[in-house]
Amino acid sequence: MTALVIDASALAAYLLHEEGSEAVGGFLVKGVETVGLAFKETASALLAAERTGKISSDQAKVCMEALTTIMGHNVRAVEDQEALLGESYESARKHNASIYDSVYVVLAKRSGARLLTKDARQMQLAKKEGVEVIP
Repeated sequence: MTALVIDASALAAYLLHEEGSEAVGGFLVKGVETVGLAFKETASALLAAERTGKISSDQAKVCMEALTTIMGHNVRAVEDQEALLGESYESARKHNASIYDSVYVVLAKRSGARLLTKDARQMQLAKKEGVEVIP
């Protein structure tokens, strides 16, 4: 059983050293699970942070190297993500949420795991689906 599912908002917050994200590192050491989409969403958040001047290009490079390092080691993407799609669609439809948010929630629900997220909408969805959230 997976103890924890992490989403892109928590990964990005950790890599960007955002306030309140320090605890994420402790979870990463233990190992977490996610969907492959998380790596792309996190990279996109890093690019947005660079483009808006929140971080320099050198800092973005360091963050991308860190993301690449933890992929497949501390953060493992589930193999059969397609199996989550139908239930994610139904959850998103039922709760007026996005597929992007619901796929993380469904993974946590199916795994009996808690969800580590910094996304307020995703937290609400997780609670509706009976998934424990770590903010």
